[in-house]
Amino acid sequence: MARTKAFDTTIVLHRAMKTFGSRGYEGTTLPDLLQELGIARQSLYDTYGTKRDLFILAVKHYMDHKTADLLSLLEQSGEVLPLIEQIFQKMISVLIDNELAQECFIIASAIEYAPHDTELHQYLQDNNAQIEAGFYRLLERAVEQGELGSEVNLTAMAQYLVHERTALIFTTKLGADQAKLNTITEIALSVLYAKTKRQH
Repeated sequence: MARTKAFDTTIVLHRAMKTFGSRGYEGTTLPDLLQELGIARQSLYDTYGTKRDLFILAVKHYMDHKTADLLSLLEQSGEVLPLIEQIFQKMISVLIDNELAQECFIIASAIEYAPHDTELHQYLQDNNAQIEAGFYRLLERAVEQGELGSEVNLTAMAQYLVHERTALIFTTKLGADQAKLNTITEIALSVLYAKTKRQH
């Protein structure tokens, strides 16, 4: 009969997200990891593999869920520009929550480590492309609904929105508070509103 694990693998993954998010991949030692996860070294190896394997798994677990949530939001009906504002406000709500922010920071850790890992680099590229495609479809709908002018470069605008969302993570890691994040977002989205006759 197979032995039942004495720990919840999902809880351990969330602890791994916070640990790697706060310390970065290189800054997280194996003893640090074991202490934060609350599991034995052999349990780590048996369940997740190496430190690197756990890191990749934690990154994918976090980003796959967040990407699915974002793409689901992008498919909502109604006006597009308020929806994009909502997407950014949801991002800010995560970043001002100390617990959730530590998990979110694993994205920054992944970006920092990606040049050293081919698999991770490709995963981040694919994830970025998926989100850009989602924003593109949303912006395309904005043009169809008359919210944006047809002259807007939708590809460039989608890339810009993805960039601005990612930049908020690094800005928060550097100590930005909610007021600063709101101001940055307002200015970032003003580029989008400048492409419409409506007043923000």
